[in-house]
Amino acid sequence: MSAPHKQQGIALITVLMILAIMVTVASTMTGRMTSSLLRTEGVNYSDKIYWYGQATVEFSRMILEDDFEDSDIVSLNQTWATPDLVFPVDEGQITGNMVDFRSCFNVNALATQEDDDEDDEPLAVSQLKRLLEELDVEEGTADTIVESARDWVDSDDSADESEGAEDRYYESLQVPHLTANNLMVDISELRSVQGVTAEIYENIKDYLCALPTSEQLINVNTVRQDKAALLYSLFSEDLDFSVEDFEELIDDRPTSGWESVEEFLSEDLLDGESISDEEQAQLSVTSDYFQFYGAAEFDQRVIVLKLLFNIESEEATEIRFQYAGIDELVGAGEAQ
Repeated sequence: MSAPHKQQGIALITVLMILAIMVTVASTMTGRMTSSLLRTEGVNYSDKIYWYGQATVEFSRMILEDDFEDSDIVSLNQTWATPDLVFPVDEGQITGNMVDFRSCFNVNALATQEDDDEDDEPLAVSQLKRLLEELDVEEGTADTIVESARDWVDSDDSADESEGAEDRYYESLQVPHLTANNLMVDISELRSVQGVTAEIYENIKDYLCALPTSEQLINVNTVRQDKAALLYSLFSEDLDFSVEDFEELIDDRPTSGWESVEEFLSEDLLDGESISDEEQAQLSVTSDYFQFYGAAEFDQRVIVLKLLFNIESEEATEIRFQYAGIDELVGAGEAQ
């Protein structure tokens, strides 16, 4: 090969090398710019979620405080109970429903239930078993679930009954874990408890909730007719009530609710019945915990929001805020 041809070949190789370097540099710069844009988009997205969440908090707080300003009696004819609430916001909207968390069985009530008498079950234990059986959970399975849930939320590490379960049982599972030995934060924790299958959980979850307290109170004004089994389960089976009795009672409930527990107990179904002081103490006509469950729609995206409020002295305080993609967040609020 002649010298000019060699020089041309070297020049071509040099040009190709330069082009390769330029492509590499351009690719790197493009990747960095893309990453930077994605980071910026992610920050903007997080900011939007935060502000939409804050808007939801404020709208929900306003509704609750307005209702409580008018009356301490909580009923289903108030604004908070309006189905499919809509909050318009810039470039989108927030939709959802408010749920009274005193119209569901607080599983954390199991935490303080001690066996005072070897022959008598703690009240919350017998009530929850009664509720599960009414929801078509087989008696033996109901016993296992309730005793295991009791072990889950109590502070010790010993099983209360033979049907219960502590760490040793859960450590032996294919996916081992430990009991919380503390109050449940969300009712979805129940899915991890011995005996609770996916099918059973779907069937019972709308009757249950997990509050940051072991106190059990049921607002007789806000239990809906399709949840009459909840009221039925509160009373001793010796009283010979039926779920249908409570469906009729709820159907005849005053529009603004009963004004007192005494008025509720004076209804023909309950008047003169031997209802224990402990059972009566669980009844209420007011509420102090509410959950908003809904979705924020913006930028062709949908984010699920779940907020828990505590209201005292007409002041609503947000105590829990969760958000996730449309299929990620589960819990009691979806269908209530």
